[in-house]
Amino acid sequence: MQEDPKTGRVTVTIEELAYSNMFMVEALFELLAEKGILNGVEVKERVKKLQAETKLNFPRIQ
Repeated sequence: MQEDPKTGRVTVTIEELAYSNMFMVEALFELLAEKGILNGVEVKERVKKLQAETKLNFPRIQ
């Protein structure tokens, strides 16, 4: 991540953005699982449902 000192604009790589997003999603999932709100099976089912509804072609979760 880099910040332009003149404008304050922050730039990140796609990899940095992907990792940041992955950590945020994982943290939310773990908190929901710890509280007994969701479990892994429910999350996988929802991911598959959302993938089926989108026109983008993502690899399927195994």
